[in-house]
Amino acid sequence: MKNLQGMIDLLESVPEWVIVAHEKPDGDTLGCGSALFLQCESLGKKCSWFGPDPFPKAYRFLPFHEKYVAAGSLGNSLRSEDLAVIVTDTSNPERTLGGLPSPEDRAVVLNIDHHGDNTRYGTLNWVDDRASSVGLMIYELFLAARWDLTRRSAGSLFTAIATDTGFFRFPSTDERTLRIASYLVAKGAEPHRVYQEVYENRSLEGIHLWGRGLSRASLHLDGRVCVTYLSREDLSSLGASRDDTENLVNALLSVKGVTVAALFQEDEGACRVSIRTKEPVNARKIAALWGGGGHERASGCKMEGNPERSLEAFVTRLGDLDEIGISDH
Repeated sequence: MKNLQGMIDLLESVPEWVIVAHEKPDGDTLGCGSALFLQCESLGKKCSWFGPDPFPKAYRFLPFHEKYVAAGSLGNSLRSEDLAVIVTDTSNPERTLGGLPSPEDRAVVLNIDHHGDNTRYGTLNWVDDRASSVGLMIYELFLAARWDLTRRSAGSLFTAIATDTGFFRFPSTDERTLRIASYLVAKGAEPHRVYQEVYENRSLEGIHLWGRGLSRASLHLDGRVCVTYLSREDLSSLGASRDDTENLVNALLSVKGVTVAALFQEDEGACRVSIRTKEPVNARKIAALWGGGGHERASGCKMEGNPERSLEAFVTRLGDLDEIGISDH
């Protein structure tokens, strides 16, 4: 845990923290960012929070969400060299905004992540691929630093952990996860409130978007692969946003007999692909076929072409591969 202590020493010594979230931010990176912002404020330091995409509506109950700035690059935000840039839940620099300090810069990058394919791009790297969420790791950072865990910090970290484990349904949920979640509840986190805010606060437009996506769902490879797609026209015609697609891919994985689910979304000349799998299929290996990555059960990538052509190419490629556990021939 040498890097952890090094991170604590640095965070306590510099006067400014810059918190960075990954693209299409989820509850883990945002819950961690919120907890870190709270701690930075309590230490009397200057703090800022950035990410490449807007802050999703479902998570706007998190403390300091209004301080988050969506930007293409850190650019002029790093006015001082005496600061720490904290990047959470981000496996490589391509998954976040540009302008991260390079190794020769004085500004230090703290890379805190739980993806097995993390590229160790930070000045200091703490990567734990056994952690079910980075929220667990930030809790352990608080514990090791002996920082006071307030009710608000506990709520932010509980949000990170609960959402990244599918509210404790995913195989990554282990004793460590449940023990820490239990402690956070004891410190004031409210599971029912987090669930309501994230999962029971959807728009009617979002429900209609799900209906469109589900109506296009199709089965392939003897019923083991379930896929669907959404175009930009779908979102605009229904008045929905990309936030509304959250968790749609998990609904595809719930179909009986399915071990691979994928959602294809049109995105400025390319196609974003969200992939979910059940054992023994490795989602990260599938995503890597198109230069993507993530976790064994949840990963993503980008493909060239429109969603329909990408979907067809995806299914064809899976049918040709034995090593990922899809093809029997």
